[in-house]
Amino acid sequence: MVREMQPSDLEEVLRISEECFNSDAWSRQAFEKEFNLDYSYRFVLEEDGEVIGYAVVWQIYDEATIMSIAIKKDRWGKGYGKRLMKFLIEYFKGKVSRFVLDVRRSNIRAIRLYQSIGFKIISERRGYYSDGEDAFQMTLELEENGGDKGKAFEAVNTGG
Repeated sequence: MVREMQPSDLEEVLRISEECFNSDAWSRQAFEKEFNLDYSYRFVLEEDGEVIGYAVVWQIYDEATIMSIAIKKDRWGKGYGKRLMKFLIEYFKGKVSRFVLDVRRSNIRAIRLYQSIGFKIISERRGYYSDGEDAFQMTLELEENGGDKGKAFEAVNTGG
């Protein structure tokens, strides 16, 4: 089930962020700040009451920027990332015309996931990450009516 992130979720969200992003993990203060931003949307993915993933998205005008998204490593390859991404697309349908995100050039697993949903690489950001690695900027363009160009997404049943 996907639900809004609560301050009480921060311990688990921080663990997931640190596990997945190492030196680029967000701090507690960074996550706490998100709760005070009108344009910030925060979600957690739960299974059997356990937080196994999260996403932070900024909606500015008609663009949704995925600021941070992660799934616990022991759940990788089981469809949870795709489920969370599809939830985000459904949630913002009709509200935004495109999604934007940055991903490490070496993160082939994530790049393939995003491409399978319809994201395209539009640019490269040299030295984007703290260790100097480059990032790809990827976008998913949505139709005026909030529908995705070329792909059909059914409503995501997130349980609960």
